[in-house]
Amino acid sequence: MDICVYYDEKSEKILDILPHAIDTKVKFIIEKMWTQVIPRKILIALSSEEQYNASKLKQIVGHSMSTIHDTLRKLEDAELILTEVIYEGNKQRMIRPQLLCVTKSPKYRAQLKRFFQGMWVDTGKTKLVLDFLNLNHKKFFTVEEISARTKIPVDEVELLLTNWDSQLTRGLSGFLKEVPFEKKVLYRGRNE
Repeated sequence: MDICVYYDEKSEKILDILPHAIDTKVKFIIEKMWTQVIPRKILIALSSEEQYNASKLKQIVGHSMSTIHDTLRKLEDAELILTEVIYEGNKQRMIRPQLLCVTKSPKYRAQLKRFFQGMWVDTGKTKLVLDFLNLNHKKFFTVEEISARTKIPVDEVELLLTNWDSQLTRGLSGFLKEVPFEKKVLYRGRNE
């Protein structure tokens, strides 16, 4: 997935769409779909799994199957999702997202946590992130993918993972514990 939509969890307003060099038509389509409740709920739900079927989306979104199918058709026409018909036992339509939707903490909260980096450790959320990584240990994930799958704001996931680089955190939590995951950082230039 090359597109990531960052949104505020409470207001559900889009904060940013990356990459910034995204085609303006695509950005307009994303923003238009986002203003509609059902497409927004579907896009958010699809971000938490690699794929869903229409029945599962119906349970999550809470609308009729005809409304779900109509919305899926619109999202597929907009190229925001991919659908594939598979035959496992019975015929199923599997839906995959073409973008990730992740939450971000409010700026002041993110800055406060950054200020106390190394001393601020949310053990519950850290365990959730590490459990997810251990369960899927054969793949590398971006911070955004981890955020989408664990439903923890992206800036918090980043902070939780970077805390393992802090000697202060590692020193306080045991005798310099070994980092419990392999880290690979990805960067890409912006051609503007």
